[in-house]
Amino acid sequence: YLYKIYIISSEFCICNSESDQSTKDKIMKQKLSVFSLLILSFVLLFSCFGFRRIASDTPEAREVYSRAAYDTYAEDIFASRESFPGLIVSIQADNDALYGEENGLLSARYMCSGREGECEIQVFVYDQSGTPLIAQNAGLRISGATSRNAIRKSFRVIARKEYDKQHPKFTYDLWNGRTTLDGAAKPIQEYSSFILHSVRLAMDSTGIHNSVGYSLARKAGIVDASPTTPAAVYINGKYQGAYFLMPAKTDNALAELYNIEKKEDIEVVSVFEEEKTGTQSRPEILASYLTFVDFLQNADMTDPSVIEQVEAQLDVHQCLQYYAVNLLLGNGDWLDNNLRVWRCKDNGLPYQDGKWRFFLFDLDWIGSFSDLVVMNFEQATQSADYHNILPALLKNPEYKKEFTDLIYQMEEDAFTPEVINSVFAKEEERMHDEAAYDFQSEAFTGYLMYSVNSSPLEEKDYITMEDRQILIEDFRNHLVNTPALINNCIENGF
Repeated sequence: YLYKIYIISSEFCICNSESDQSTKDKIMKQKLSVFSLLILSFVLLFSCFGFRRIASDTPEAREVYSRAAYDTYAEDIFASRESFPGLIVSIQADNDALYGEENGLLSARYMCSGREGECEIQVFVYDQSGTPLIAQNAGLRISGATSRNAIRKSFRVIARKEYDKQHPKFTYDLWNGRTTLDGAAKPIQEYSSFILHSVRLAMDSTGIHNSVGYSLARKAGIVDASPTTPAAVYINGKYQGAYFLMPAKTDNALAELYNIEKKEDIEVVSVFEEEKTGTQSRPEILASYLTFVDFLQNADMTDPSVIEQVEAQLDVHQCLQYYAVNLLLGNGDWLDNNLRVWRCKDNGLPYQDGKWRFFLFDLDWIGSFSDLVVMNFEQATQSADYHNILPALLKNPEYKKEFTDLIYQMEEDAFTPEVINSVFAKEEERMHDEAAYDFQSEAFTGYLMYSVNSSPLEEKDYITMEDRQILIEDFRNHLVNTPALINNCIENGF
């Protein structure tokens, strides 16, 4: 517009003066000078924004685009690599808040939970082309239990009004089409937090354990199995490694997923939290759940009145699904760990009925060896240790038949060699290139080392992408072989 105005005004001056050839030449040079300045301005503007595009022609997308200009590390991040196979997450925070000797979240407070273990950040999420999808202030926490000791940590990113009054929620769907599970199938357009789950040798060594597990679980009928999205994570411009994004498993997240109006109606508890972290954040909820467990383990499961009480307090079908899919996945970090349950006040709506339900989460150690698969099945179906309620349920003949039928149906729907191979191919296609970049990066030591207390790495500790491929093949073969092992256990009686 400035150039057009200048041209018009210049031509007006020429037409209203005794213009000669030298005057025309002078005006033409001025035109070219202004044009050159405008071109230079556009070049500088686009270099500042990394030639990024707006995600969509909406006020929200345009605002995210403008806020992304505050990501001071974006230009260096995008200049550091030829391409990105997945999303890019750039986290900015005060260096002392992250790494300070006394109060740094990553250096001193990584075992803290709740608000004590949270610091304020700016978070920016981009797609492969550099288009900004999320750009706002938020909170950062360490995610996990014993894995908090890891050098490469997992994180929970939390939107809060106190951090960003204009953006108290995240509003971009990072998982391409999540909807509520209450029967309405409403698009989930706002959410409070998400997880950045790290890929490292001790946990999810292939980088696709979790994504394969959740994908197979969805095919097996587990409707709340988490979607995953691969990502490259940077903190203050420094590459942290290959990660994947997934929805959180909190009361807020449950309210969003099941379309529950009041999150205060939801009770969530990690049963073994105290054993893993030294504290239990929800002791009163745990006490309520263990009271139910005690009732169930001592109940006469052939008495119709008892069955009525059980079904008023437990979503039995969902519980049997939970046990069946964990056994078929060969989950080696389960039964005595990673047990999280929830319920919602009875509001007369789907999933708001006061019944206990189970989370499927933390699939880092699925695809176990055959001996562990058999041992898991025996413990799950016969031992009441670790507050295990399946043996009590199986005393009821109808529940026992439903459990075995679920296993056979899941094997048919999700755990055939053809389905497993297809899922592996898809998930490896999504993660392979980021894993390859990770393996060549300075952040790779964080993948290899178990924790901050580990011994220094030696040459023999390093693995290659070829070694990773062997891990993937072992993982795949174990999953393919697991149904036959489970079926043998069923045929031998339990």
